Amino acid sequence: MRIVKKTWIGILALATAVVAACTSTKRVSQSEESKNASDDTNNPNADANMSEVGDSIDAIRAEKQKNLEELRRIIHERETSCVYGSPEVMREYSANTRAMRHEADSLQNELLEMLQSERNTLKERLDAIDETINGRSGAKVYGTPEIINKYNARNKELRESRNSIQNKIDKIDGEIESIRNNSKQ
Repeated sequence: MRIVKKTWIGILALATAVVAACTSTKRVSQSEESKNASDDTNNPNADANMSEVGDSIDAIRAEKQKNLEELRRIIHERETSCVYGSPEVMREYSANTRAMRHEADSLQNELLEMLQSERNTLKERLDAIDETINGRSGAKVYGTPEIINKYNARNKELRESRNSIQNKIDKIDGEIESIRNNSKQ
């Protein structure tokens, strides 16, 4: 049991370190922030980099979700099973179940924090794209047909990227709601 707890704590510490490294933010001046936002929205590789980070975070989150569901299943089995034995055995069984419940609650809170952090990051990206789209809407573009087509294609890419990010935010909101509803059961 101690080895399992130490391994579990190690996994959680590693996951927390990865999440902290992936979601750390830095303060920048307003002009740098708007410059960075426009750089990101005009950089085609930004979406590829975001998806790589998102994939690793999704894997960590999926692992945590799987562990949480397994813990909840075990807790449910323990709570519905009949246990016979001395008072010491009963107290130990009850204490182990409470410890598992506490571990499940901690894991749920970590999962909710991860989801909220990811949601906030996506929301910032969405706001930056919205700002870029608003700055580009209604603009008069002069030049060759190729330049105009390129400008229109980039606007279309920005709108598609915006819709994709909004869908991810909606999905995360659904996951957060699902986790909260499952904890009430």
